[in-house]
Amino acid sequence: MENKMEILINKEDLQKRIKEIAEEIRKDYKDEEVVFCSVLKGAVFFTVDLMKNYEGPCLLDCVRVSSYEGENSTGNVTLKLPLKKENVEGKNIIIVEDIVDTGRTLKYLTEYLKEFNPKSVKTCSLLDKKARRVVEFDADYVGFSIDDLFVIGYGLDYDEKYRNFPYIAYVKND
Repeated sequence: MENKMEILINKEDLQKRIKEIAEEIRKDYKDEEVVFCSVLKGAVFFTVDLMKNYEGPCLLDCVRVSSYEGENSTGNVTLKLPLKKENVEGKNIIIVEDIVDTGRTLKYLTEYLKEFNPKSVKTCSLLDKKARRVVEFDADYVGFSIDDLFVIGYGLDYDEKYRNFPYIAYVKND
C-alpha cells in the first residue's frame, strides 16, 4: 500500500469500548447463554476480545461470507462457511461483525439465521459507517461510528494484509 496511514482508534480506546459492549450485552441477557457468531475473517479479533470481557455463559460459532474485492463491495453476499442448524436453533445469537458498511452482509446474515429458528438474533459491529449504507440496517450494539474512510487493522484488511495491527487506522489519500 503506497498511501500513508493514520491511527483512527488506538488500542486503549478499542479495548475500553469492547469492555463496555460486553457489559451492555451481559445486562441484556443476564444469565441466559448467548452464541457469539463471528463473521470471518474480519471480526475474529473483535470477537475474541468481546468474549474475553463477557462474564456470562457463552459459546462461539463462526460464519464466513464474502462481499468485497480490494476496497470495494461487490454488491453481492456469498456464504462461504455456513452454520449448522443445531448450533443456532433455540439459542440467543449475536452476530459479531467488524464493520457495517453497505449493510448488505448483516442484513443477509440476520435473515439467514432466522431460518434456523433461534430464540433471538442481534447484531454487534465494532464499526458503523452509515455514509456507505445501501440497505436499511442498524446494528444492535456498535463500538464506534466512523466517517467514510477506508480502515485497516484489528481484523480489517486490505487484500488480506494489515489485519494484525492492534489499532484501527485509515488510509490517507494524498
